[in-house]
Amino acid sequence: MEDDKGQILAKMNKMDEFLIAIDENGTIFKVNQVWIDFCVANDIEESLWKPGANYYDQLIACGKESELQIIKQVISQEAGEYTEMYPFLLKDNVVQWLEVKVRAVALAPGQTRGALLYHKPIGLHSNQMITAEIVLESMSEGFVLLNEQRKFTYLNEMAEKLLQCKRKNVVGRGVLELFPEVLDSPFHHHYEQGIRKKGVLEFIDYFHTLDTWFQIKVYPLKKGGLAIYLQDVSERKKIEEKLVEAAYYDYLTGLPNRRLLFQTARSLIEKGKNFSVFHLNIDNLYFVNAVHHYKAGEIIMKKFAEELKEFSSETCHVGQLDGNEFIVLREVSKQEHVGDVAKRMEDIFLQPVVLENSQKIHVSASIGIACFPFDAQTLDELFSCAEIAMYEAKNVSDSFHSFFHPMMRASYNRKLAIEEGLTGDLKANGFYYTLQPQIDGNSGELIGAEVLSRWVHPEFGEISPLEFIQAAEESGHIVALTSHLCAEVFTQIKDWEARFGWNLRTAINMTPSLLGNPVFFDDFFRLMEQYKIHPKLIEIEITEQAELSYSPQTLKNLLLCKSKGISIAIDDFGTGFSMISYLTHFPINKIKIDKSFVEKIGQDRKSEAVLKSLIHLAKSIECDLVAEGVEQIEEAEFLLANDCSIFQGYLYDKPLTVIDFEAKYLQTRFEFTADL
Repeated sequence: MEDDKGQILAKMNKMDEFLIAIDENGTIFKVNQVWIDFCVANDIEESLWKPGANYYDQLIACGKESELQIIKQVISQEAGEYTEMYPFLLKDNVVQWLEVKVRAVALAPGQTRGALLYHKPIGLHSNQMITAEIVLESMSEGFVLLNEQRKFTYLNEMAEKLLQCKRKNVVGRGVLELFPEVLDSPFHHHYEQGIRKKGVLEFIDYFHTLDTWFQIKVYPLKKGGLAIYLQDVSERKKIEEKLVEAAYYDYLTGLPNRRLLFQTARSLIEKGKNFSVFHLNIDNLYFVNAVHHYKAGEIIMKKFAEELKEFSSETCHVGQLDGNEFIVLREVSKQEHVGDVAKRMEDIFLQPVVLENSQKIHVSASIGIACFPFDAQTLDELFSCAEIAMYEAKNVSDSFHSFFHPMMRASYNRKLAIEEGLTGDLKANGFYYTLQPQIDGNSGELIGAEVLSRWVHPEFGEISPLEFIQAAEESGHIVALTSHLCAEVFTQIKDWEARFGWNLRTAINMTPSLLGNPVFFDDFFRLMEQYKIHPKLIEIEITEQAELSYSPQTLKNLLLCKSKGISIAIDDFGTGFSMISYLTHFPINKIKIDKSFVEKIGQDRKSEAVLKSLIHLAKSIECDLVAEGVEQIEEAEFLLANDCSIFQGYLYDKPLTVIDFEAKYLQTRFEFTADL
């Protein structure tokens, strides 16, 4: 499958004839370059040469319904290869005659068919005296005459070349004498059939001895014997095979694509088979590509494609749907449970994937399962049900697969609506942000604020940030969403600078996929320059997350931020498994202790001991420290007693709208007293 579509087209471009490939509906899906050049040079309608156009429509427009019907008959095998000559009107009213051959092509074995259309420019006039010998020896096809005893009586020069023999060594000798392997071959049966029926016969056969595919036409002669035309179509067969791959197989993984999967499923339905659809989605592939480059995604897809191929059999069909999604169609077996099959599929994702730089990462998948005919009676509904179940599996913790249930459709429709709302004018769609103050517990002064994205959806009302940020990450809209948020925040900072002399640090959260995205940070720095934002006023918060967030690009981006004077804080510190690695690998300025430690103050002595250790660790590496989720006075007192004095939490303030934040902290310059 590495011989991709570009290589297919290169093979087609070697042919002198103009080549057009259409499917059974007349849609053009491949053309060669000489045909494109000819059409462009002569201002020929795009519908005759542009992939995606419909060839049938142009025939109808030109009043060639009869030719259209003949092409359809060739495709359906109601007729054999069709050849005709047409006058073609070029620019400046020049007429060019073309010999057009229409040949059926099997795009998918036993299923969809199409056609290859060969257009060859020809001249109708010649001053040369034409003899039979000149015609035969100048033919591009091999020509052979056999007598009634199957002995060679004549070969033209092309036949010598194709059969790899000399006529002086062949004439007068029998076919089976020279080519004994022909006995009982399809060729032998075909031409014997032609003699018996005394009719013209045409077929394509592979001649193993010469490693050649031949297109053969057999004409019985009135006086006995056979006239045989030979043409080497090996290159054409290769192109046809590659056209099948291009039309029905994914170039990266080699698996059947959406078109072939749907045809296979449709065939199972027509045969009355009961089967299950497994819709597999590789989790967070957008994120992996952003952090580790798109080649990481390709490595992942290839690895799991190979693993899933092991499930393939006569009753189990594995294919790739789109991007990071696979489909498995499996006929129901009494000996196994569908859930057990899903579990076996889950097991292939337990082993880490090794990237080009030898780094190992773990990747998970979500699997949705729908069964025919129990969950749906039509193909589109069935695949939709499997997709809905897959998204449900993503939302359910500790579950890798989920069976479709009608109640899931509402949550799926909600997800689609949320993703739709992530496009267009985000402010008009209801996006806004709040600010939660960070307070010095010793003085009661405001020392900074964290920006928190919010969304009042036109249909669903207030949506949790966890929900819409996850949707933005999965759909690839996180860059646009964060860039919009930054532009809004920067505008407000400049306004507060002008009116109140604002000089405190504002923290903005960055998801792991953004940290590894070089394009996003180029835009981020450009926005800061555009709004003239001093780096000391900005802090980026990164969430302590699994090892997927480690990459050279992530480190490069963070070092660049720090070199510009932007502060870097770890949010929710202590909840992950890699906090020491974060501190040793990344240029961290601030640690934000997760609220799960703070809320156990006075309740769990072990948690208090861990909290004291975290505070000591932060101080020892000269990092600033913020305690999140401070809600009780006892919590604040404990933290102050243990040298942690910067707080963020409801004890002081909830997240405030921009208007409320300005009114309280900028217009009145509010400060908290020691007793709150």
